[in-house]
Amino acid sequence: MKTQFIIAILAAQASLIAQGYSRPLDLRLQVGAEMTRPYESLFYRDKALGFDYMSQADFQTGPLVRMLGEFPVGKGFYYELGGRPETDSRLDFNTTIGNTDIDTHDVKIYYSYFSFGVGAMYNWNFGLSIGAHLEGRIERIVSTGPLYEDDPYFQNPMLLDGSVSYTRPWGRVNMDFTFNNHGRVRPFIGVEGAYPILTREQRHFWSPGERQENRFMESIAPRGSVAAYLGFRFAIPSGP
Repeated sequence: MKTQFIIAILAAQASLIAQGYSRPLDLRLQVGAEMTRPYESLFYRDKALGFDYMSQADFQTGPLVRMLGEFPVGKGFYYELGGRPETDSRLDFNTTIGNTDIDTHDVKIYYSYFSFGVGAMYNWNFGLSIGAHLEGRIERIVSTGPLYEDDPYFQNPMLLDGSVSYTRPWGRVNMDFTFNNHGRVRPFIGVEGAYPILTREQRHFWSPGERQENRFMESIAPRGSVAAYLGFRFAIPSGP
């Protein structure tokens, strides 16, 4: 993912510089920290008591990288590339079901993605920008780690093992502020929030000792993200 991301950024910048335009184009490079949380899942359903045991991994905060390049037609319209490397959090589902103690403190949920999309931003002269974006995120969700049971018939811990790559559309809004708004190179800071347009609903429980079903892994993908970021805006000069 990192290699594809770097190549895409370099190719996009080269295409802008190689062509001549009647006005400078806006190129934004930004890094930040993004927070997500895997969605809650039904761990076990006690039909006799009519009670559901829900599990959910902790919040995850990871680095975020994004590039936005302005289209030559239509001021304020951008193409975008982004990505987030893998981060993890513990499932940490510790409870008693019947007479059996369940412990998942060593189970981790990993999450990462690569994104591509388009957006529109309105940039005021005093530095404030507000934008709306539509992107596709190629998400990777992995679960791995042992489940322990306090059961006399239970000899060894069983793995909660699964992984899936999941592509779905996300909507994103942002607000940022640019310092020295009339320079060729301008620093900026901002915040953003994103929400998936499509989600999967859970159909199966966790399956200790078996490979988790893809649909189940997709159902625990995050259903929102928030981020804070900083970066630089570059005014790409017109060609000859």
